[in-house]
Amino acid sequence: MATKTQCRIGSDVDLLSRIQLQEVLRLLEESGPKSSVEFTAPPETTFLKESKAQPNTPSRVVLLMSGLVSGAYDALVLDATVAPTQPPVGLAISAITRRLTPYDALVCKDETILDELPERAVLAANGARREAQMRYYRPDLRIVQSRGSLDSLIQKVKGAKIDAAVVAAADMERLGKQECVVELLTTAVCVPAAGQGALVVLVRSGDQHFHDSVSRINDPTSHRELAAEWAFLDHMGVNGAAPVGVIASTEAKVVEMEGVLASMDGRERIQITVKGSPGHERELGRTLAEEILDAGGRDILQELHLA
Repeated sequence: MATKTQCRIGSDVDLLSRIQLQEVLRLLEESGPKSSVEFTAPPETTFLKESKAQPNTPSRVVLLMSGLVSGAYDALVLDATVAPTQPPVGLAISAITRRLTPYDALVCKDETILDELPERAVLAANGARREAQMRYYRPDLRIVQSRGSLDSLIQKVKGAKIDAAVVAAADMERLGKQECVVELLTTAVCVPAAGQGALVVLVRSGDQHFHDSVSRINDPTSHRELAAEWAFLDHMGVNGAAPVGVIASTEAKVVEMEGVLASMDGRERIQITVKGSPGHERELGRTLAEEILDAGGRDILQELHLA
């Protein structure tokens, strides 16, 4: 019997990241005939233990990718919302998983929906994208940023330390916390982050054997949609830290993209939808970005010191 090559797939060490890693390992196990590669999760590495950077922050993602380059593991799972739009030199995207529900969701203790929250209610909307869109939609609410894990955020809502929180529906699904979700937020309320709901698996560019094995779980539709969303961000000249949202969807051979740019004070919101055909997703992303920039987006970005 031939000896299998071991492929060590790494991730960050927080609970959600480890669940995402297990999802990828399960997909690989279910992806078809057994290959000559055995996929394993390596133990936590020393450099991650010593890092004080929080999970899913840019500095943490850079650290994780440096671990892949240096050989601490052979593949790396990242939430697509924090993955780079262009992999750094030496790394390549091997797979993008089928995305789960890509929208944001509202968590509220007493099952009150967003429109029914009382004035001055405290709403946690972490990140510039959520904060800006919530300030636009409900300027009467007290919008706050809340540090800590998603589970700690849910506990703050349950303990009435805050009234409600906006979170990624896919994260709630992966954590098995769907019962805490009061409603899914439509794009009329909050356009999600690029890549929301999907996972990205990176490998070293020269490891063709591992790339071929991991690529079995690549979802072509999600891959094309994320390519469009990342092209949008690149053309806007921003990253996931900006008050920008975008989502692409494919139906009946039509690709629809919706993008938003909002000012941090919630006074301005530019939201545009464009449509195109499959195979031209990157061009569509650039078109959407250009339309938002021409509609006043450049002025907003300049105010944010992002242009």
